[in-house]
Amino acid sequence: MGQTSATAEVTATVQSVLTLAKNVDINFGNISATSTPIMDPKGLVNTDLGAGYTIGQFDIGGSDGVGVLVSFDATVVLGDGTNIVTYTPVIYGHEDTQATSSLVTQGGEVILGATGYKLWVGGNLGTLTSQATGVYTASATNGGGLFTITLDYN
Repeated sequence: MGQTSATAEVTATVQSVLTLAKNVDINFGNISATSTPIMDPKGLVNTDLGAGYTIGQFDIGGSDGVGVLVSFDATVVLGDGTNIVTYTPVIYGHEDTQATSSLVTQGGEVILGATGYKLWVGGNLGTLTSQATGVYTASATNGGGLFTITLDYN
């Protein structure tokens, strides 16, 4: 029996720290108890939104030209302490321009630009039929949780 061996090259690519910052919260504004609120992340076609609505906006930072996988909650429960509404998010993204942004799918990849990448978050609350009045928020005290986006280098 003779002795044998083999070698392997070991490499690692070190990227810049991956960051995610929320700039604007998601707010449907004052809506009707019998409506179908839809918030377009591009801000083009909105339905049944109230005054003062805001499209969520997040900034991703990291290494230029590198792919990042984006995961996010499929739904979030909003509550007023007694009643609930289900929020379904829709995310669009682009290096810098909301108008030319494109759909970001669950677990989908985005490519960071020199200045990072921006995400705009809208979505819908389904069809409300005689919904109880109140302030509905995503928090543990109201039976739900905050909306979460998670990133990983690809």
